[in-house]
Amino acid sequence: MVKKLITTTAAKANLMEGVRAATACALLLLVGCALNVPDFSWAAIGAFWTSLATAPNTARSRLASMLAFAALSTAGGALVTYTAALSPTAGALAILIFVTLAGLTRVWGERPYQVAILAATACVVMIDHPSAAAGDMAYLGLYLFGCLFATALSMVLWQIRPFAPDHHHTHWRQAAVQTVRAALAQLREHTSLSSDGMHFALRLGIATTAAYLTVHILALPCGYWATMAVLLILQPSAAGTLPRSVERAIGTVIGTLIAVTIGALALTPLQIALAVFPLIGLTMALRPVGYSVFVAFLTPSFVLVADYAMPAIEYNYALARLENNLLGSAIAIAATLVLWPLTERLRK
Repeated sequence: MVKKLITTTAAKANLMEGVRAATACALLLLVGCALNVPDFSWAAIGAFWTSLATAPNTARSRLASMLAFAALSTAGGALVTYTAALSPTAGALAILIFVTLAGLTRVWGERPYQVAILAATACVVMIDHPSAAAGDMAYLGLYLFGCLFATALSMVLWQIRPFAPDHHHTHWRQAAVQTVRAALAQLREHTSLSSDGMHFALRLGIATTAAYLTVHILALPCGYWATMAVLLILQPSAAGTLPRSVERAIGTVIGTLIAVTIGALALTPLQIALAVFPLIGLTMALRPVGYSVFVAFLTPSFVLVADYAMPAIEYNYALARLENNLLGSAIAIAATLVLWPLTERLRK
């Protein structure tokens, strides 16, 4: 049994992808150490999420997915943080609109949705993260730099394997026009309030906004973990959401324990930068193995990078993250069961 599990894990894991993503993040954190600029953690976050958003096939699809994520998450982050500075209500409205639009991209398939939902995840983190909520937009420049650095590393500096042929016989501009026209035609089919695609998008937007308002009303620390949980757990049907929430809960518990352990040992930014390398490498490499395994390494990776400016990872903060994850999971399950619960035709 154990041998079979190890064999399956080794077959699915993508070690070199993990090493490349880990290298990008660790290098940016080390630059932050050298320059004594803790906010350089935003560059590492941008590089990490850009690596997650990557489409794995052709050079064109990989470049398009990485640049689309960089543009969407940076522009969206600027929008939501600016509106949130005006009032919590304005911030909630911005989240509702942005996340609903991100959810609607699911009608185009998993890859566009992956880019859009990760961009939305970046936005809900930016709107509530202490260093971003301070009102200074300088972190966005560092974040975009990290996105572009990961893109350059993947496309130019460190290509792991030759890209698959594009099979496009048209000029890239003509191909882009054709793609946009096809996407708009498909989107028009799902703009009706009675469509499954629109129902899922509204459910996702309402649930994420509810999580955002809840953590603000209750003044919960690390509230972005609740909104992140909603975005990453909620699926078109209860049959998809319930297992996902259980897997995330298990992975989060394990990941939180790892983060607390490393936080007790890594007491300086340099030590955290070095600890991040194996964690992010395992996060990316084991991503195809299973969601709970992925989350188990994703949680401490993001905790260490996001809290790079605050090296002491205390037990109470780790517990707050775990509680917010559980809150987000509960909101996602409730939204799936209450908001248009009978529309399950959309693919899980």
